[in-house]
Amino acid sequence: MAMVAPDARFISTNAVPNAANPLHGTFVGVEGAKQFFGGFAELPEPGDFHVTASFGTAMHAALYRTPRHKVRRAGKDFVSDWALVCEVEDGRTGLYHFYEDTEAFANAMT
Repeated sequence: MAMVAPDARFISTNAVPNAANPLHGTFVGVEGAKQFFGGFAELPEPGDFHVTASFGTAMHAALYRTPRHKVRRAGKDFVSDWALVCEVEDGRTGLYHFYEDTEAFANAMT
């Protein structure tokens, strides 16, 4: 957590909170990062996670892949293209925002 800027924002696919998905919302700072990453323990059972490629500059980074996870609640596989965009502020994470197929995730939760 030492690499998290005090005003860092952590966002999954939706910046608006959603009671059905603990990863939705905008989480701020170190405490927000703890809450954000803690949400991963509730929903996906990690599966194949290999970054296909990444690129960036001194202040920005992007990564992408096509992972396969299992949704814990329903026991169904979840496969989706995924991308992560990060901003770096003074050597710390300032933004961590990922994008994936929310329809595929919703289908896997039912």
